[in-house]
Amino acid sequence: MSRKVRRFFTLWKRLPRRPSSDWFRENLAETAHRLKRGTAADIGLCSLPPIGEAPDSDDRFQSELNWRIEEYSAIGAAVAHEERCGYVPLHEAITEAVRASPGRAFTAFNFLPFYRDAFRVLVLRQSPDDVARRNGWLFHTDGVHLNSRAGLIVADRIQKFVEA
Repeated sequence: MSRKVRRFFTLWKRLPRRPSSDWFRENLAETAHRLKRGTAADIGLCSLPPIGEAPDSDDRFQSELNWRIEEYSAIGAAVAHEERCGYVPLHEAITEAVRASPGRAFTAFNFLPFYRDAFRVLVLRQSPDDVARRNGWLFHTDGVHLNSRAGLIVADRIQKFVEA
């Protein structure tokens, strides 16, 4: 979605190759396989939560994000099926809530607002929900990280998986 962000994360995470959907599938399948082999616990793979709050946005950046997250979430569902793991539909549940109360599009990755918001939470001791309101987000604190409203959706879906 952004060369700058891809380059940053490739260097920061010391990735051995450029991220791709094929590599994501390989890594997720290997992770699921190893977890299943190493434990008797039920394994559940989660879809990816949305970034931004405009699932039908015409903004080029937001629509590319939406497409990529749906693509990678579908890979997660397919790997869960192939590996006979559980599947936790976080993307689907949060997107349904966002469609009922759509918000802002996420139009660019800028690191400064993330650092500013971290400062607000960690140093100024503002709650992530207060930061979300200040930033104009309904389900995120900053367009990427989930606030308690979306967190409750995540908790509900995880609880359903655990109880199943």
